[in-house]
Amino acid sequence: MKNVRIFYTKKGRMKFVSHLDMNRFMSRMIKKTDIPIWHTEGFHPHPYIAFALPLSLGFESEYEILDIRLTDDSYPLEKIVEELNSVFPEYVRAFSVAEPITKVGKIGFADFTVTFSDNGELNDSLKAFLNSTEIIVEKKTKKGKINEIDLAPKIKSYTITDDGDTTLKITLPAGSEDNLNPELLIKAFFERCATIYSSYQITRTMIYDSQMNKFV
Repeated sequence: MKNVRIFYTKKGRMKFVSHLDMNRFMSRMIKKTDIPIWHTEGFHPHPYIAFALPLSLGFESEYEILDIRLTDDSYPLEKIVEELNSVFPEYVRAFSVAEPITKVGKIGFADFTVTFSDNGELNDSLKAFLNSTEIIVEKKTKKGKINEIDLAPKIKSYTITDDGDTTLKITLPAGSEDNLNPELLIKAFFERCATIYSSYQITRTMIYDSQMNKFV
């Protein structure tokens, strides 16, 4: 049995598909191919699939990761990309397959691009906000408790460009140890700068390990 890691993009209409529905979607797509995927044992066997880092609803992604297990070690990895893209809709495309190198628990950071449709008008305000010594927000825990957290020290790096619209590229903690959803940061910005608002699109562009090495 061989472990395999699939890298794919998720864009367009697929950003409205939840993580739970992505599980069902991937299982159905793989069943349409001849990929010899291993199935779980028990009364209700199902294809073994595991997502490295669930993507928030409404986000697009250029770097999604899905782990599967093959029952045939000799099955060509390059054929997996071909098989999946033959059944995927246009908004999901596999672009690489390899044997896993890093354990999922080692994920540490992720890059995001946030594109605002503001004609560059919030550039200075956004920069001042991200340079704040503290950004205090309230966050609800899984048990329903409200905690105050400071987002400022969690921002690893960022750049802001203005090519017609303001574009923020930012690196934030991700994974099981610490995870910051960029939408929490953007909502805090609009709350602090109440006179400013713009629609925006968030895209996850890369995932790293705790040492900022590309996660593969």
